[in-house]
Order: sequence, then C-alpha cells, then structure tokens
Amino acid sequence: MEFKHLLAKSCDDPDNPPEAATLVGHTSQVIEGAQVINAILREHVSQFLPSDATLEMWDDAVYCAAWLHDIGKANDHFQLTLRNKSFRQGFRHESLSIIIIDKVLDSWLTGFWQQYPDWFKPALLFSLAGHHLKFPDTKKRSGVIRQEVIFLGNHPQIQSLLTIGKDLLSLPEPPSFPKHVFSLRPFDENELKDVLSKIIRRYTFDFSEKQKKFISILKSTLMCADLAGSALPGKKLSIAGWLKPRLQTIFSGDELAAVVAGKLSGKTLQPFQKQVAEAKEITVLVEAGCGAGKTVAAYQWAAQHARGKKLFFCYPTTATASEGFSNYLQEPDFETLLVHSRMAIDYRLLANMPPRSPAQRELSYLGLEAIETWPAAAVVCTAHTVLGILQNTRRGLYAWPSLIRGVFVFDEIHAFSELLFAHLLRFLQFFQNTPVLLMTATLSSARKKALKEICVERGGIAVLKGPIKRETAKRYSLTRSTEEDAWDQCANAISEGGKVLWICNTISRAIDVAKRANEMNYPVEPYHSRYRYKDRLVRQRTVIDGFLPDKPAMLAVTTQVAEMSLDLSADLLITEYAPMPALIQRLGRLNRFEEVPQHTAPALFLRPENALPYEKKENEDSYWERIEAWLDRVADNTGKSQKDLFEAFLAVDLSSAESFELPFSDWVDTPWRSETSKHALMEPGYTVEMVREEDLANGHLAELAIPMPIPHGKNWNWPTKGKYVIAPKGLIEYDPFWGGKYAKPDEFEII
Repeated sequence: MEFKHLLAKSCDDPDNPPEAATLVGHTSQVIEGAQVINAILREHVSQFLPSDATLEMWDDAVYCAAWLHDIGKANDHFQLTLRNKSFRQGFRHESLSIIIIDKVLDSWLTGFWQQYPDWFKPALLFSLAGHHLKFPDTKKRSGVIRQEVIFLGNHPQIQSLLTIGKDLLSLPEPPSFPKHVFSLRPFDENELKDVLSKIIRRYTFDFSEKQKKFISILKSTLMCADLAGSALPGKKLSIAGWLKPRLQTIFSGDELAAVVAGKLSGKTLQPFQKQVAEAKEITVLVEAGCGAGKTVAAYQWAAQHARGKKLFFCYPTTATASEGFSNYLQEPDFETLLVHSRMAIDYRLLANMPPRSPAQRELSYLGLEAIETWPAAAVVCTAHTVLGILQNTRRGLYAWPSLIRGVFVFDEIHAFSELLFAHLLRFLQFFQNTPVLLMTATLSSARKKALKEICVERGGIAVLKGPIKRETAKRYSLTRSTEEDAWDQCANAISEGGKVLWICNTISRAIDVAKRANEMNYPVEPYHSRYRYKDRLVRQRTVIDGFLPDKPAMLAVTTQVAEMSLDLSADLLITEYAPMPALIQRLGRLNRFEEVPQHTAPALFLRPENALPYEKKENEDSYWERIEAWLDRVADNTGKSQKDLFEAFLAVDLSSAESFELPFSDWVDTPWRSETSKHALMEPGYTVEMVREEDLANGHLAELAIPMPIPHGKNWNWPTKGKYVIAPKGLIEYDPFWGGKYAKPDEFEII
C-alpha cells in the first residue's frame, strides 16, 4: 500500500494532513521544543555529566534524540493504524526506531558516533526507545494479520526527515535508502523481536553511575520536548513564543521574603530561623518541636537559596500539602501551584484555598496540565510528586525542567514510610548538588545516620535545633492512665470549656469512643480517614475551627490523622500507645501555641488491647517494652518540655534495626528498560478506594471515594471505574458524621 504522507499522528484527512500530524512536521516541532527546553536547562546539566562528556555532546544527544525518536513510525503497520482503527500493529514504533538507526542508518551516522565515547550511541538508543515508557514491549499482539513490517525507507518524506538531521547535526548528505522488510514470524532470520534482542544485548553497556544519569536526564528531556512538540501546535500555540517565557519562571529577587514578612506580621525572625536561613551547607536538617516556626524558617531558607531557581515544598500527605499551601501562599506576587492527587477537589471544596493562579487557569483551559510545574515558581506538593521521578511516574518526568532548577524542602520526614524515606535518600544521592532542607520534630537515630552517610558526597549535613527557649519550656504533664480516669478528666475539661483531643490507633476504637461521648451529650466531633473525601474535608475543617480559642468546649476523637494535618492546640490530650515519634507528634497538638506556657497541660496515655496497626502480635512484646521505657522517663506527672521528650526518645530508641538500602530506580538503574509502575514508592497499603454504588450519581468519584479495609477471605471481584472499586449496594453503611463501615464487618475486615 502506498502512503501519500507519512503521519506521526491521526488526522481527519490523511491525504491532506496538517503539518503537525506529519512525521516531518511533528519531528520539526519536537526539535524546536528540545531547543527551547535545552537552552534553558543547559547551564544546569553539567553536574550530571560524566567526566568524558561535554555540553556540546549533551546538545548533540538532545537534538539527535528529538530528530530520530519517531523514525520508527515510518512503517506500514503504524501508518495503517492511523488510517484504520480496526487494524492492529505488530510492533511498537520506538522499538523499530532503534532497529532502523542500528540496521539502516548506522553507516551514514558512523562519523557522528565516532566523535564521542563508545557509550554515547547506546545511551542515545535507549533514551529514545524509552520515551513512551513502554520499552521493551512485552505486550502479546494476537490477531495481527500482516506478518511483515515494512520500513518505508524509500518514501520521499524520509529524505526530508534525514535532511533535517543533516542540517541540525552537520552530517554528510544522506544517501537514498530502500524499503526494509522485517518479519513477525518466529525463527525467521529477520524476525523483529530477535533483531531487537540482539541489539539490546550488544549495546547493554556496563554503564557507570554518571552515564546512567546521562541516559535518565536525556530520556526525561526528550519526553518533555515530545510533549511540547505534540501538545502546543494542537492548541495553535507557538512553541518558542509561548513556551519560553513560561519555562523561564523562576525566583529573581525577594519574592519569598515577602511571604515570610506576611507571616511574621511585623515580628522579627527568631535566631533559630535566621540560623536555618544562613546555613551554608546544601543539605540542612532542622529538628524542632511542633509550633517552633519551622515553616517560616524554611521559606526564609528558600528566599536565600531559590534565587534563579524554583521551590518545591514537599509534605507527606495531601492534607498537609493543602494546609501548607493555603496557610502560606494565599496570593503571592509569583506563580504558585498545589500538586497532589486530590488537588482539584480541594480547590473546589475548601473555603480557605487561594484562587488558582493565572497560569493554572490557562493550563486547565488549554488542557495542558501535564506541564503544570513549568510556569510555576513555587510548587507545594506531596513528597511522592518529586520522588516519583525515581520510578518513572509521568508527573515526575514531565516536571523534569522544573526539578533540575529546583531547591527542595521536605517536611515531616519522620512520617515517611521506610520505603519512601529510602527514596528520599536516593533523591539526595542523584541530585547531589541541589540545595535541600529537611524538617522533622523527631527523627530516629537510624534515619539520622542514613542521612549523614548519604550526605557525605553532598559536603555533609548541617543539623540545626529549634529555639532553645521554646524547646526547653515545660509544656506537658504526662501520665499513664486507665480509660475510666481518662473519661473523668475529659468530663472536667469539657465542663470548664476546654478542648480535648482523644487519639485512637484504629477507626473502630475511635468511633466507639466518639459514640460513648455522644451518648453522654458531650460536644464530640469524630475525625478519621474512612469518610468520603468531600466529607473528610468538612470533618477536618470542623475540628480545626472548633479548637479556635473563642469557640466553646469540644472533644475531638481522631485517629493518626491528627498527627500532622491538624493545626490545633488542646487543653487535654488522651492518646493510645503508639510509636514514640508518633506520640511526640501527638503531643505537639497539646498546649501548642504559647512559646513559654504559663502552665503545663495534661497528657494521658492508654495502653490498648493490641498493637495494631503498628505491630503484629508476634512483635508486640518488644514494641510495648520500647514505649514503656520511654514513658518511664517522661510520664511522672511533672512538667516536661519538647527537649525532654526527644532526649528520652533517643535514650531508648531501638529503631536502628530500620534499614535503608537504597531502592531500585526504574529511572536510573536499568538504562535499556523504560517502564513505569514497576517499583512502588510506598509499601502496600491495607485499604482500597471504594465508591458506594448508591453514590454514583452524587458527584465526582474522587470526592465520593472511601478508603475501606481490603476485604479478606472473600471473593470480592466487584466492578471498577478507573482506580476505584464500586461497592455493591448495601455493602457499606455510611453516615457523613460517623463515616463508613462494612454492613457485615466480620466478613470483610479484621477488627
């Protein structure tokens, strides 16, 4: 079959396609995108280059990858697929691209390869082969009728495509190439999978770590250039004219200092905050108690380090990210962005969220959310957004033009799971010359040791403590308690108009406590994770607002969600035993706001009947021993400071068994493979996002999703919509105040 035009994308009239749909037109636009992106990123690339690579070599790699990334589309299968939706191609175009380069174009490109080290060619091949994150292609393609794939080397537009590369890279005049026929039949001499396997084996170099970095960042740059070259022309936007000013959005002066000044409201920076801002090391760890002013210190640090760069402020959860964003970036004089999986809902439903920035509104209108970080000077996000690049998440890879020019704040790092913390270590290793500020209230000795070891090659790490006056102020009075005594003290506090925070380790116990309080007519507000997301936002806001000083008495009964996302100060804390860092975080919600309180506030500790969800039954003995040893030091009913809590934790900290082997990275560790979702950033969870069938007509699925325990011991092959499981009618009982539960919990969850 003859094709009048070689297409890169589908269009209404293949015989009269728009320029952007043709292979030559699309390639030219991707090259233009690569040139715009590389012109801005080039000065930041040197830190990632091997010793035998130059910036000129990098330029050639970027432009050659942009030029040849889609040459594999010049085959009859791909062209038929674009013209006939019922036709099924037998081989992916990226895989065919590297075969064509190696088998057809290689002799013409010999001089180009010979300019550079032996590893350059395989680095280029693997980068362009992986630009769709589907290499190698393992999909079984049954039903393919045509058992031959023809590279249309004699098509006149191939000569036009090769001439572009000749002019771009100063190559010799391209020769004429014939058609090349490849087979899909096993055991044929020219069978494509066999040819590809031989190429992979031949070019699977023993790459050094720096060479692997080169391939990683080349692939990311190509993906971004391909995105720009594909998306912008379709919106009738000039690649250079529209893209360049948006990519150039960085901090140029004192914009962040204005954020700090706004939060200080005329007050001066504390010495501790100045110390953080003036730290000379590129890695800074701030250990300070809750309410010490770490976030203000972080923005002041960023004001010093983010000039000419972008800021990424990373939180452990979506709730903390949204709270941090709304508290500090209401309407600054620069482009800001909130990024997490539920940000659209938060913008729609949270009353305290700032309006979307002009750039966000523009990208949303144009349908260009994939490049959301490019026009933003400051990005507030979950840590997964940034660390996801290590596992080839598309959001992380498309953020590459921003990440390479970023400075980073990671807050609440004690709350990272072991696996997420290990990814943080890997990030610090990869972005070795990038300024990073780490913040925590309580960090285990094992985590601090791992940070110090990984930061040796970053020039060491500065460890800074919180303000001495605040850290040493007697703030708490800790006591072991029985539940009945806790109820008595709760009643007294409420009768005096106080605010009580009661934290349980499981949702079922939290609901039981809240229902008992409700029966006693206490002003109780439950809050946990098992709500529809839109209701959870209401619950969170109700608790936070209800703890304001001018509001009447309240008892908030919560789970671990109180440890990070609630900016409140209780008069009485009642908490079940939990890991020591979690307990110290919970205590950070007690007697919180005054720098030096006039009196201590009571904290009562209840030992629950089991250690769920923190430890399995077989590990309970040592778990209880650690907590009891800590309580022996602090729970003596005398005044204790944040410093006292932390020093007692260090004295009994037995968490050195925590190991932080650097995780495998799909982005870096196997250059010849480019896949996504193969390695997780987090350990497997115990819940699944469910939407009740009864709710399907009540709004967006993301607003209606409830994290429910994964059913055990049952065949629960229920329908799904995207990532959400649709729970059959009657399966989940739900109330916006109490939350959700299985109608027959004994059959579906471990209580």
